[in-house]
Amino acid sequence: MQRLGALALVFIVLLAGGAISSNLLSSDLAIQQTTDPSGNALTATPDQAVAFILVVGFILVNVIGAGLTLALVLWLLNRQVTVVRQEAEA
Repeated sequence: MQRLGALALVFIVLLAGGAISSNLLSSDLAIQQTTDPSGNALTATPDQAVAFILVVGFILVNVIGAGLTLALVLWLLNRQVTVVRQEAEA
């Protein structure tokens, strides 16, 4: 029951933070300094969007590749440990 309460509290805090962020972005509290899309933090030019997609794709491929390499090395090491243990028992 305590775990469910903690989860509910985290969910409420996330909802409140989202509501506050949404309210700040949509209100007139912020002064817009430029209408140029390359100067706006909330919009991206097509070149910026392509660059972002390429960088994110590059990072994802490298993280997945590193994870697969590490998994393969650990699997091979575990296999060798299992073989040595079986030989020691025989």
